Amino acid sequence: MQALRNIWFLALSTCTEGIRHRTLWAVVCLASLLTMANLGVTTLYSWDLGKVSVEFGLSAVAFTGLLLIFFLGMKILADDLERSRIFMLLSRPVSTWQYLTGKFLGLAMILLLATIILGLSAALSMRYVLWLYAAFVPPNFSWLTCIMALACQWLSLVVVLALSVLCFSFAKQPFVALLLAVCSYLVGQNMELLRRVVVENPQAGALAGQEQLVIALSWIFPNLSLFDKKYEAAYGMAFSGQEFVLLCLYAISYSALLLYLATLLFRHKEIA
Repeated sequence: MQALRNIWFLALSTCTEGIRHRTLWAVVCLASLLTMANLGVTTLYSWDLGKVSVEFGLSAVAFTGLLLIFFLGMKILADDLERSRIFMLLSRPVSTWQYLTGKFLGLAMILLLATIILGLSAALSMRYVLWLYAAFVPPNFSWLTCIMALACQWLSLVVVLALSVLCFSFAKQPFVALLLAVCSYLVGQNMELLRRVVVENPQAGALAGQEQLVIALSWIFPNLSLFDKKYEAAYGMAFSGQEFVLLCLYAISYSALLLYLATLLFRHKEIA
């Protein structure tokens, strides 16, 4: 019970610190402007206006979440080291895994809050565009599918957040941790495409004959493309609830594994 109290206290304090941070509101304002720009960008297209509106709205949410992770989340973790707050926490009956788990959950709560706010803003802009251009509403369009796609966006951000915590656990400098987190995200976002190209195309250039290596890497890095459901939401192609549950289990299990590895690495990190 004490461990749960420590984790909950750290999660709440991290979430409160993030809400008070000016970076959060700057990013939210930027995302709000991007969402409002949905009204102007959509009119630049002469076809598939509904599809463009939905994809632009969901992309704005994903872009904002990445900014929050790479700039706000990494800064909060780095400030604990620079301001020596981590020594005060670890001097109490708070273990390393409780510290990292609490920080991770607090940042995930910030991402959830931002996703809800921006999701509502994006939904209003999409609703206006779909009402204004009713002839371009995708067949079988469903708001439930859009909500599930938005939830998948948040799950992918949680996985990227876990990757960032892992990079922070062993990198000596915050900038190195940020760079590793960005590179890991780019690899995870394109790993499924790379695997298909190499496995299905025998003339895959420099990677020809390296199918086993690519398949092994695809199991190591997260398959973030699985969480990208903008296409389904834009065209009204509902995906099953079973697939959604499997994505939730994948995000939870992968994030838990990364936090476990982060705990092992953080114990050997020089934080003095």
